[in-house]
Amino acid sequence: MMEITYPGLMWLTIGVTFFVLEMAVPGFILFFFGLAAWLTALACYLFPLSVNTQLAVFLVLSLVCLFTLRGIVQKVFIGDTKDDEPDSILAKGGEKCVVTSSIKPPAEGQVKFSGTFWRAEASEDIEEDEVVEIVEQNDLLITVKKLS
Repeated sequence: MMEITYPGLMWLTIGVTFFVLEMAVPGFILFFFGLAAWLTALACYLFPLSVNTQLAVFLVLSLVCLFTLRGIVQKVFIGDTKDDEPDSILAKGGEKCVVTSSIKPPAEGQVKFSGTFWRAEASEDIEEDEVVEIVEQNDLLITVKKLS
């Protein structure tokens, strides 16, 4: 039976593999498994650990790194996901669009804005081919009003 002479080197290699895979897989999770593998390599260097102990150390460190560091690291690299700024030009309102399917509240209609068709609602009846103003956007639903 072949014995692993340098278990720390094996864990370093596993860590590098996780870091490389992180670049191919979205989600920012494999990074923490790579970090745990490197910390396990450090533990193997400092202490003589059996294979079962190494696996247990890797499992515990993976969970600790994932649940304690993920939120912190995401804020640093990705930023806060809760912005006060709307991420759509439509959310600002004031833009003009054309009604392509009449809007008869409470039923929705359809508008065309920037070459794209959107579900639309209004507080009053609006006929097809009327030019309207966008009031607000809520996900994929646009609230519009007649031009004054």
